[in-house]
Amino acid sequence: MRGPTILKAEDDKTRQLNKHSLMAFSGEAGDTVQFAEYIQANIQLYTMRNDTELGPNAVANFVRGELARSLRSRSPYTVNLLLAGVDGITQKPHLYWIDYLASLAPVPYAAHGYAQYYCLSTLDKHHHPDISLEEGLKLLEMCTDELKRRLPIDYKGVLVKVVTKDGVREVEFDNDKIVKIMMPKRQAELSLEGDTVAGSPAIKKARVEDDFEEGDPRHGALPLRRASGQEREEDERKGNDILAAADQEREELEEAAVDIGVESDFDDADDDRPVIAAPKRQSAPMEGYSDLYLDTINREILDFDFEKLCSVTLSNINVYACLVCGKYFQGRGPKSHAYFHALEVGHHVFINMGTKKVYVLPEGYEVKNKSLDDIKYVVDPHYSKEEVSKLDKEVHDALDLAGNRYRPGFVGMNNIKANDYLNVVVQLLAHVFPIRNYFLLHEFPTPGTPQLALRFSTLVRKLWNPKAFRSHVSPHELLQEIALRSSKRFTLTQQSDPVEFLSWFLNNLHLSLGGSKKPSKTPTSVVQAAFQGHLRIESQAITAHSDTQNARLVFTESGDIKSQTTPFLILTLDLPPTPLFQSANRESIIPHVPLTTLLNKYNGITASEKLAHRVRHRLLHPLPPYLLFHIKRFSKNRFVSERNPTIVTFPSPRSLDMSPYVEPNPDIWPPGEPILYDLVANIILDPTVAVPGATDEAAADKGVNAASGASSTGAGAGSEKVSWMVQLHDKAMSAENNRQHSERAGEQQGPEWLEIQDLFVKKAETETLFTREGYLMVWERRKVPGMNNRKGKNSAK
Repeated sequence: MRGPTILKAEDDKTRQLNKHSLMAFSGEAGDTVQFAEYIQANIQLYTMRNDTELGPNAVANFVRGELARSLRSRSPYTVNLLLAGVDGITQKPHLYWIDYLASLAPVPYAAHGYAQYYCLSTLDKHHHPDISLEEGLKLLEMCTDELKRRLPIDYKGVLVKVVTKDGVREVEFDNDKIVKIMMPKRQAELSLEGDTVAGSPAIKKARVEDDFEEGDPRHGALPLRRASGQEREEDERKGNDILAAADQEREELEEAAVDIGVESDFDDADDDRPVIAAPKRQSAPMEGYSDLYLDTINREILDFDFEKLCSVTLSNINVYACLVCGKYFQGRGPKSHAYFHALEVGHHVFINMGTKKVYVLPEGYEVKNKSLDDIKYVVDPHYSKEEVSKLDKEVHDALDLAGNRYRPGFVGMNNIKANDYLNVVVQLLAHVFPIRNYFLLHEFPTPGTPQLALRFSTLVRKLWNPKAFRSHVSPHELLQEIALRSSKRFTLTQQSDPVEFLSWFLNNLHLSLGGSKKPSKTPTSVVQAAFQGHLRIESQAITAHSDTQNARLVFTESGDIKSQTTPFLILTLDLPPTPLFQSANRESIIPHVPLTTLLNKYNGITASEKLAHRVRHRLLHPLPPYLLFHIKRFSKNRFVSERNPTIVTFPSPRSLDMSPYVEPNPDIWPPGEPILYDLVANIILDPTVAVPGATDEAAADKGVNAASGASSTGAGAGSEKVSWMVQLHDKAMSAENNRQHSERAGEQQGPEWLEIQDLFVKKAETETLFTREGYLMVWERRKVPGMNNRKGKNSAK
């Protein structure tokens, strides 16, 4: 025993954090154990949750953050750490030095505790960036030699662990062998001053063995030589290569062991070279193997509706989809996640979500096979002008992979949680002729077009896809962009008002398409060309004063009338208030009002009071090709949000005359000529879930007979208890029925109206469209043969 302290020989001061990371620690026993277990548990928990490992850099920063957090607390951890690891992507080794003050530094070599005072100089002299494992073990042997000679405690040896790209493993390190060579018992008869090495101080000679004559029994038959410690000291003074001398010494000892028939203790170091070489990269498939791995493609599970993000890094740059399992991965290079996925799982066929090119990994060559055209079409459907022109003229049903029949353009949309408000708006816009045709045919330049327009265009093209793998689509990709652009005002987890969303979406879509922010007389985008009109607003101030004779309050109108012209996209229709006193049989009474009565708001005569002003509205020529009517059903006060269940009736979904509500302008439209509009889409409120607190049976019994807003207290356009559906006009089926009617009277080919609620599509009767609680209507202007809508007077002449 060389000192008052004895080290514990079996103590392992390392913890494996994951497959490619190892942490060594020193410090107080309690702190080291608790902190090491805490870090190990959190790193492994991250691996289990995310199915991926943290790299050495991420592990080091996490550990440093936890140390810094504990340092600011009342009970900091007193631990010093060394973190070693191999990056799974770059395959480069990393070593980090961390002390108890949360200082972090990447280093080529490191040591902690008392050992650093004896070893750092040796490491600094002999370490180089290209050092091999065998050289590293020899360098470690030199450091342990120094510790055995100079450390004033009973040194028991070291535990050696190596981190490679294959993982963490323990390396056998014979501590006793070094002691037998370096620390033999000194002969009592020899003087410490005899046969010394030139330049060696006496205090070192006391710890280094002298030369022994050949045949000394202490070394058996091995040829005796000077101790390796003395030789290394001489080499250091002379500037010789110590590692080369150590190699020569080892070879001589092995040869001597073979001569005397003893097994050599010098096992070869483990070779870090991989047993199996990486697959060779190819620019083209081998002859006769162009369709290799294509039979592994599973079209039934492919779903390209979700946002294109790498499942490992969450990056949206250069994303590839695995055509076997459907997962997204970034890149296809030798160090990419798609490459690792191909090696680990055995999935070899990937498609680039941007270029639609298909590659086989890990070989890396492109596959050009016509059997993959259907997948490329599903990723990004495209249409010709001829195909688009037939959408409203010919009926074509399609079949998905499961054999389910569906009508392109009238497919369900997935309600992820509470995004039905978005589903009905997208369905509505996808059936507005100029909007639909623009996004079906227009090719957007990918680098310069905002994501909102790109993703909406992709969703519209998927709605009209006649070659879809599924009979429904998901708006997830568009929803993610909308949540980002709206600062999470509209999300997939919270219900919102369809009209509020439509107003926000049309304005942002207009800007995404290059539209002008300032008002202009001519449309600057397809959104304005389809929906924007103009109206004149006249406001007249109302003053109140007391009548002294009759002792009452008198309201008088100001003689000054202010008039202004403003553009609009959506026209709001105000419902009459519900009756204050209900009849005895209120359950059977359905409040209703004609649509033409609500439109009187825009005849320039009917006035409404707003903020001490009497306001009148008048539509101006030319009216837009499509009119959006918002029936205002929800009103809010300080306490509740009330719903008005009044039914808005219209005699027919065709031939709505808007001429009484437009200020005459003979230069644009002949006075007295009707301006006819036909209903295209109708967003309605589902009354079966609009009444809160009611059972399913009660809601079904009540239906539209919720006679007052009080019965639906708390239900609002943004409430989660509100559900939305949309009624759409099938123009192609209507044209087919007209042809059938002209040929064979009384026979109808199919329903002209379809009702869509999330994934459910069913037919709707034309005669009962007005019996539902309409919320947003889209009316299309009918084209009059032989008359130009903007120059009608001249054409009439």
